[in-house]
Amino acid sequence: MTGIVPSLVLDICLGMVSLALLFCLYRIIVGPSAADRAVAADTMGTGVMAAISLYSLKLGTTEYLSAVLVIAILGFVGLVIVAKFIYGGDIIDRYR
Repeated sequence: MTGIVPSLVLDICLGMVSLALLFCLYRIIVGPSAADRAVAADTMGTGVMAAISLYSLKLGTTEYLSAVLVIAILGFVGLVIVAKFIYGGDIIDRYR
């Protein structure tokens, strides 16, 4: 992207996403329950994906977007595992 305005807007957006990531980190550390920590971790994963996407847009490349896809898949699988663990069931159900 060329021009001062798009670069300034992307810098402001990156700053806002960084601030949101700090709030999520605080909730992960202080969170009163495991469910709050799980939601904050999922939100943090989404924020990291947004930051990588904004950085990729700022650089004008698509090389980092595959990392966004991997983070999205791992975040979903991780959240399902944590939710199942919090619920109280086995993580892997084995029917015999």
